[in-house]
Amino acid sequence: MKKPKFLFTILASVISFSVHSADIQLIQNNQQISIDTDNLQISWRKQNHNLSINQAALSINDQPQHTIQLVQSSENQARWLLKPSNIEVAATFNESLNLAFTANKKTIIKRNQPIKLTWFDLAEQATQTLLIPFNEGMRIPTDNKTWINYLSAEYSGSNTTQDLKMPFWTTEQNGQFVSYQFVTATNNTLHFTPSKQAGNILLDMQAAHFFTPLNRSQAFNVQISLGDEPLAGAKEYRKWRINHQQAQPLSSKRIDNPEVEKLIGASHVYLFGRDVLAVEDVLDWWGLKDWYFNQPQFTPSKESMKELKSLHQGKDWLSKYHKRLLVESINQSINNTMPALDHPLGNNGIKEQYQAAQQRKAWLAIQARSYLISPDRWGQAISKDMITNLQKVGLKKLWLGLDNWMPAFYQPEVVEQAKKTGYLVGVYDSYNTAIAPGVNDAWLTAQLPQAMREECAIEKANGDQQKGFRGNGVYLNPSCHRDYVENRIKDVINYGRFNSIFLDVDATAMAREDYSDSSGGMNQTDMLAAFNARMQWIATDQRVLLGSEDGNALTTQGIAFAHGMETLGFGWTDPDMKSNRQSPYYLGAWYPDQKPAFFFQSAQVKEPYKTLLFAPQYRIPLYQTVFHDELINSHHWHSDSLKFSNVQIERDLIAMLYNTPAMVHLSRDEANTINEPRLQALKHYQSGFLPIHKQLWDKALVNFKWLDKQGLLQQSTFSDGSKIIANFSEHAMPLTVPNTKHLPSGAILAILSNGKNIQWRSSTEK
Repeated sequence: MKKPKFLFTILASVISFSVHSADIQLIQNNQQISIDTDNLQISWRKQNHNLSINQAALSINDQPQHTIQLVQSSENQARWLLKPSNIEVAATFNESLNLAFTANKKTIIKRNQPIKLTWFDLAEQATQTLLIPFNEGMRIPTDNKTWINYLSAEYSGSNTTQDLKMPFWTTEQNGQFVSYQFVTATNNTLHFTPSKQAGNILLDMQAAHFFTPLNRSQAFNVQISLGDEPLAGAKEYRKWRINHQQAQPLSSKRIDNPEVEKLIGASHVYLFGRDVLAVEDVLDWWGLKDWYFNQPQFTPSKESMKELKSLHQGKDWLSKYHKRLLVESINQSINNTMPALDHPLGNNGIKEQYQAAQQRKAWLAIQARSYLISPDRWGQAISKDMITNLQKVGLKKLWLGLDNWMPAFYQPEVVEQAKKTGYLVGVYDSYNTAIAPGVNDAWLTAQLPQAMREECAIEKANGDQQKGFRGNGVYLNPSCHRDYVENRIKDVINYGRFNSIFLDVDATAMAREDYSDSSGGMNQTDMLAAFNARMQWIATDQRVLLGSEDGNALTTQGIAFAHGMETLGFGWTDPDMKSNRQSPYYLGAWYPDQKPAFFFQSAQVKEPYKTLLFAPQYRIPLYQTVFHDELINSHHWHSDSLKFSNVQIERDLIAMLYNTPAMVHLSRDEANTINEPRLQALKHYQSGFLPIHKQLWDKALVNFKWLDKQGLLQQSTFSDGSKIIANFSEHAMPLTVPNTKHLPSGAILAILSNGKNIQWRSSTEK
């Protein structure tokens, strides 16, 4: 019997064959993608555009590959096998190009010898701009030598969970935008190098994925899409999150927890200090000094003995230094004399810390009452007078965050006062580093049981334990001893009376593999899930408003706010910033506890950080495009809104343009009167941010553009049609807005859909 010709056609389209060079064509909606399956060189033809998606980049463990068993089952699908690695590849072209790489089940992957799949190489000659979220969003001209050197030095080797804040990047080719999303966002690295092309130095970028014994069953998936605007990749990722049920809108969170309302329009404030007494609590300095040195149960420090004991009223003078030293010495002595009682094994000690705080306060209230103000007004970090002054200055909405819980344990009534005022009161907490007793007993969050240090320590592939923060102790697996974590969080909230918690690290997507026996071997994906589960439990079970560090895209479950995305840490090893005290760029010392210079001392930003990280031409709201109506983000607490004097205008305007809140640190002495500069700064930020955010908090950021060629006049647009225009230039700029012909330098104009126009100017502009 003679077979029909069309059957041969069908068979030919699905037959497997061996080749040493194979180009395939995938077609969809009059677009064509060409793939060289041996080296993964990819081009994409759309109308009159022929875009270079990927250069010949493919290697497995640095070895070139060749294709066998190439099967194209339809005009938009193909699969093939790479040799000698036995990596299987599938390509599907629908609206986007999806690539999937799978390790063969028979392939042996040793614990410390992962399979390295190098799959991406930037088409640097065809690319003009890289848009990448190592922070809120960087806009990088690929021929800029300063950027090339900076990325190569600071970001080469970056992972795509913690370092890359959202798992995608976008490139611009002659007005078209190509976006690459890691659907499999774990076990990846990005590399940046200078590339010499026709006498020019251009940015080159490579990406690699690693198959390990713990993730080998997971395919590595990448989605590549085209767009016609710089925000195309962010919008595609936002859509992907919604379609995969990962998005949690703020509007839904407000229904679940009405306390979200208190975040809308609120500035964020960190409060510093940990002890019972502040300098402001003293009435009689000489009387207090004599009383202190006559207490037989106290052992004054060597410094206080040297500097204070010999001083006498009428003969000597007590300077600010002497007063601070006396209060610090009293606090230290009473802490040592009345420590928190030892607690049973497995007990978290929070109750004992609270009882010790109340005991110290009660004892001082009797023994030193003649020299101090009323005990209900005492306190570092948070005090009755501070909250009263915040209210008097007209601050309607604030998130107040303590850097540790002891001030709340001394003055729980003041926490209640702040909550009645309408403020959120939170505390910093963390469960990621554990240290042994005696290493740093003031680091309260890291005082975790021996069982956790031993059983929860992350074990690296080489068998070593993962060292903790700044090399101290060990980092912990977030799924380990959840019962202890939950009980301590409950007790901290209960005794501190907090209505908010700030959980350090959990939202940074610090994903690691854990080869420890106790974990049973945990891959990065499961570790991210454990962070998310822990945060979601706090938000759901404890009914407090939860925030965390960074708010990276892969770890946002349960959080309503985050700190870190708008200003990240930088220059950690730069001696001018770290250690040169004569430098204008020196960030400051980490003492005294109640007002560390690092957080309060103004500094300048040096080059190249000043231009690369803060010039508005190199910023783009990628993160806000994805998350503006999902969670509220601000600066990292290392760098509040007032920290950097020579980029404050840029930071202020970018925050207003992207509709993100200010952050201002406070200490007790910075809130003594309503005229204190930091209180006035908060009042000024509120005058602009509060009315704008009340309108936009549940709206998506949908458009962003320059209104001039230099990028000094920028505009953001939100889903209700509201627009915000920012003038970064040194002179007024003309506008085509009814009733507003010019926008002053250092100012923003919000044109809201509710009919209100709000103009706000950075306070550094006169």
